[in-house]
Amino acid sequence: MTAWLHTHLPRLRSGDPNPISVKVPGQKISYASWVSLKNVEFKVHERGRQRCLEFGVRNVHAWLVGEEILRCRARFLGEFDQVPNAYRRAVYDPWKGGAFVDAETLTAVYEAPWAVMSGKDVYYLPKES
Repeated sequence: MTAWLHTHLPRLRSGDPNPISVKVPGQKISYASWVSLKNVEFKVHERGRQRCLEFGVRNVHAWLVGEEILRCRARFLGEFDQVPNAYRRAVYDPWKGGAFVDAETLTAVYEAPWAVMSGKDVYYLPKES
């Protein structure tokens, strides 16, 4: 089943142990602390990004979209430290660009065969060349 994931804005769910919003079409939005996806697209809606830049206020406009494999609602203490080998960290900042990027190389990331979202952190398995 296709799921759309995004991290909650801090003002909406402050202190929540399940900061990820999970939207599966036809179902009620639910919340998780950790979600694994396959066949992932990293989507940024440019109009939402432009509103963010114009008003200087974050809004929901960036998503991970893919087939949900596993979801966890347990509270994690500290950073997620069980990242599988070969996974890389992806980051997104609307003020720095219009796409998710690799945290080390700063190259744009648009899709991946696998990804894990843990809290505000996103890890992905790069596509084979």
